[in-house]
Amino acid sequence: MEETPDEAVVKINHSSSASHTGVQKSSTLNRRYVKKPEAVVTTAESAALDSVAKRRAEDLKRRQALADKINRERLAAMKGRSVTPAAAPAAPAQTVVMPIPTPKPLSATIEKSLAAPATDKPKEIKDSALASAMKDVDSVDADSSAITSSSISTRNTFGAKKLALAFACAALAVGVIGYFVSQNTPDLSVRVAAMQSGIEASYPSYVPRGYSLSDIVSEEGKLEMTFSSSDGTSFVLTEEKSTWDNDALESNYVKPTWNTNYTSIREQGITIYIAGSDAAWVNGGIAYRIDASGNNLTKKQIKSIVVSL
Repeated sequence: MEETPDEAVVKINHSSSASHTGVQKSSTLNRRYVKKPEAVVTTAESAALDSVAKRRAEDLKRRQALADKINRERLAAMKGRSVTPAAAPAAPAQTVVMPIPTPKPLSATIEKSLAAPATDKPKEIKDSALASAMKDVDSVDADSSAITSSSISTRNTFGAKKLALAFACAALAVGVIGYFVSQNTPDLSVRVAAMQSGIEASYPSYVPRGYSLSDIVSEEGKLEMTFSSSDGTSFVLTEEKSTWDNDALESNYVKPTWNTNYTSIREQGITIYIAGSDAAWVNGGIAYRIDASGNNLTKKQIKSIVVSL
């Protein structure tokens, strides 16, 4: 019997529904029930693992032994500190034995007398022995006296030398101090006089041989120093505050005083007017003059005085 088209369509739909409603088993494996593969351990790996385990066990034993040793040492040290050692018994006092001095040998005469057999003259032997002994004692005393006197003489000589040296040093020191005082005393006197006069006066570092400072006269703005010699000659060095220059000095003092009987020289930037043993110059706001009692100063000495100021 032939099927109609409608019946064929219904049959196909029915078979499709039936195929979808049925339970079908999965063809994939369930992982929960799959047995894990067992690890295969070789002989070499097993031996390596045993060696590592053995080393670790030996290392642990060594550490334990070291810890025990340290604990025992600490315990012994603590016990040693807690126990106070007994005091050592005092050493017995030693008896000091003084050495017995060796007897001095007897003289030859005494030895002979002692060694000789007894005779009928005991008194003569005794006197001879005593005389010999006294002679030895006298010789020893003489030697001691000579040594003592020699040492005393040496000490006295050394003391005398030290005393002489001390006196010489003291005299030299006094001489040096006196020299410096004598050299600086004029300069100090001039400084005091300059303070009184109110000018910047100065003492010449060069003074002709045979001359020395004998007098100082100071007044306001002016200072006079007199130098004298043993033969009666002298000269006066005057320092006075001034506003003159070389031309003013020549016009106001040199020409009126010396007329034309003078010469001028220049030394280290300073113009010096000289007439015989007299001189005049200006420097640093101060007018200087040298007035000699006679022709006792040379031109060279005047220049040295000027430069030293």
